[in-house]
Amino acid sequence: MIIHQPEMLKRDGNCIIYAKIEMNQPRDNFPEYLWYRVPERFAQHLSLQSDSFLIPGLIGGMHFKEEVEVHGTLSPKLAYNLNEYQHLLNFRMSKDVTPVEIKYAHLKALQAKPSGVGTTFSGGVDSLFTIWKHLPQNQPIMDYRITHALFIHGFDILNKDKGRYQKLYPSYRDALKEINIELIPLETNLVSLIIPRMKLSHFYGPILAGSVHIFGNLFKKFFIPSSSDYTKIRQWTSSSDPTSDPLLSSENLDIIHHGAATRRVEKVEAICDWELAQTHLRVCVPDHPEKYSQNCSRCEKCLRTMIPLYALGKLDQFKTFEKPLTSNHESLWWIRKFNPKRGFVKEIFSFTRKVKPDLVPWLRIAALAGHVRYRFVNLIPKPVQTWLIRFGYFDNPDKRKNAFEDPLLIEFIKSKGH
Repeated sequence: MIIHQPEMLKRDGNCIIYAKIEMNQPRDNFPEYLWYRVPERFAQHLSLQSDSFLIPGLIGGMHFKEEVEVHGTLSPKLAYNLNEYQHLLNFRMSKDVTPVEIKYAHLKALQAKPSGVGTTFSGGVDSLFTIWKHLPQNQPIMDYRITHALFIHGFDILNKDKGRYQKLYPSYRDALKEINIELIPLETNLVSLIIPRMKLSHFYGPILAGSVHIFGNLFKKFFIPSSSDYTKIRQWTSSSDPTSDPLLSSENLDIIHHGAATRRVEKVEAICDWELAQTHLRVCVPDHPEKYSQNCSRCEKCLRTMIPLYALGKLDQFKTFEKPLTSNHESLWWIRKFNPKRGFVKEIFSFTRKVKPDLVPWLRIAALAGHVRYRFVNLIPKPVQTWLIRFGYFDNPDKRKNAFEDPLLIEFIKSKGH
């Protein structure tokens, strides 16, 4: 695999930074270019180092066991750490990735003095908690107070779902502006490296870290919100945790994994009285995003968030759920999307026993019936599941053609002679 020198184009008020990815052997559904698109007003913060392309691109090389050759300039600190990083990912996910040799054309630290402190922001529990913990009233150390946040289009919101992203962005931007945080919109196709070959839940870390490095002239510190606490990290394999994320830092950028010391139900409790969270919480990734402005209230992520909020007596204050729980028996909706492998069941039960014990019997019924349904669904043969897709079942929008790609942008890049 060759990762060519990154280049920049400008079009329609946006900066497009891209690099050609050349594989030793042709690979189906593998991107020919990796790209980031950012409004031109943020141009002074962008970097043409190869850091932001090698970090995610390396996952492709490791998956296909191809040596990686980097033609652009790379951070020496990052280059040094990537050996350890590769072995760490291989230790955790050996069926998907294998360490490979990396050849560097130029090793040189970016000549910049960034001053911003950032985090990713999706409107979810993890990112809201990270911002909450770094507000002036909660974080006494000024160097760790967040100044900027990245809202990534092409991560949990598909590239083709522009309408949903464009609806959410101004709402999030204005809300964060009130707490002196600037929200930066970023669009990318990095996820097309991962899906459909690997699980995004295992390999999302390099996507976030690569997106951070494109702003090499802005961030001196960047928090990646945890999606698992330390208890789950022992059981759940992922590319993003307190051990792996810091290895993707550079001389100028300190990447920090934040929030693993706090369980998800505890994060929900921490932000439940925060007006910004009550107005903007978004946890849902619906199959049909055009039907819902933010949260469908019936998927697994919605229910595992609503249950602790309902137990706390706070759910009625959250305005983003289409059909919030209003009584104990409505928690039986959990049966439909119950997933014991998500790892949140035990903490939800433990938390509910403390704050609303009369809800526990209903959750037990939901969990028992949900287990039965889960096992039954997983017994359906794959050919039958494929046939049922035509009726709307077992359809995964992430795996549709160009789910994480913009074909028109690729044609524009090619038309420039690259």
